[in-house]
Amino acid sequence: MNSVRKYQLDPILSDERGLFFEVLNKIDITHIIVTTFTKDAIRGNQFRKKMDQYFFLTSGKLKLILLNPENSDDRHEIDMVQGTMVFIPKGYAFVSKGIKDSILLEMSPQHFDPENPDIQKYNISI
Repeated sequence: MNSVRKYQLDPILSDERGLFFEVLNKIDITHIIVTTFTKDAIRGNQFRKKMDQYFFLTSGKLKLILLNPENSDDRHEIDMVQGTMVFIPKGYAFVSKGIKDSILLEMSPQHFDPENPDIQKYNISI
C-alpha cells in the first residue's frame, strides 16, 4: 500500500489577479469532484478500497484525519490551507472538518462508478 503524502504547493504565478497553481502534471485523472465546506462542517468518514485520491484545497482551511483501518498506529492529522495537496492511497479512511469556509478539489486516477461507488463508511472522531 502506498503511503499518505502531504505537499504544500506554491503558486507558479501570483499577481494582482490572484494565484495560479499547477496541481498535477503527468498523472491521468478520470474523476474530479469539487466539495465545499461551511465552517465546522464535517465530511467523509469513509474509505475506498479501489480508489487513490488527491485532495487539493483551493481556498479556506480544513483539518483532515486519515487512518489505516488495518493499523491504528498509522494515523495522520493534517492541517490544510490554500495550496495544500494530500495524496490518500486506497484503503485509508478519512474525515475532514471545515475550520473556515473552504473549497476542496478531489481527484482520482481510478474511474468512479456511481452504480458501484466503492465507498465504505467508517467512523473517525474529529
